[in-house]
Amino acid sequence: MAESATPTQAASLDAAAPVAVLTHSLYARDTSGSLSEDALQEILARPIDLQLPARVGVVPLTEPFSPEHPVRIRTRSVAARHLAKNLLGHEHYSHVSDITTELPRPGGIEGLRVLAARYRVRYLLLYSERFEDDSHFNGWAAFYPTLIGLLVAPGYTVESHGLAQVDMLDVRTGTLLFTVVEPMHVSEKEWLAGSERAHKNAQVDAAVVAAEQLARRVASATDDLVLFADRHASGERVVRTRLLPAPVTKDAPKAAPVLLSLASP
Repeated sequence: MAESATPTQAASLDAAAPVAVLTHSLYARDTSGSLSEDALQEILARPIDLQLPARVGVVPLTEPFSPEHPVRIRTRSVAARHLAKNLLGHEHYSHVSDITTELPRPGGIEGLRVLAARYRVRYLLLYSERFEDDSHFNGWAAFYPTLIGLLVAPGYTVESHGLAQVDMLDVRTGTLLFTVVEPMHVSEKEWLAGSERAHKNAQVDAAVVAAEQLARRVASATDDLVLFADRHASGERVVRTRLLPAPVTKDAPKAAPVLLSLASP
């Protein structure tokens, strides 16, 4: 008759047993994306199966995480030409597809997951950009009371500050794996007539540069994520499974308290 394991041995076996990976989304199937307490704790306790290389899709959005609003052609062009194009050939992306939000789908993150299912992509890269207008009259505007000054003086400074953002969504679990942002700034002196068109053109130029920088940052963040998962994986496995460990583990060593003292000069 086999002997039963002692409490110490049972605890050791429990500690050695692998934690089951998170296989599906536990968020509410509506635009709120709410979580119960049990679901929240389960998400934080389980690792994620990082399946790369994989098909990824680039989604241009008017607002982060929101596919409800129509996307401007300019934004979609920047996302497709200057973000997606620069990610082609990356070792962890077996295929990069442009994704349109014009297909029928619900809203919020769940709507994005539905779009990903239609395209059969494992991950989504959500691209969005936004500017805050800070345009103002400059010193040249002192000549505007004269008709000639109004025509020849560049008395209006078109200026704006913005951010371009990419979020990597794990479609299977509804988890955001990382967010990268790139600041944008536009400042040019223009004539009052035609300043609005010049401002939009300057913003497009800034977004193009930011998208190219974001492509490099997305590639680097993906590499870091894979490296982190590889370091966590067991070296004894013939077929290595990449798992993102839970953000908080019960076996993590507690940091010793550090006492700081201010020495007299």
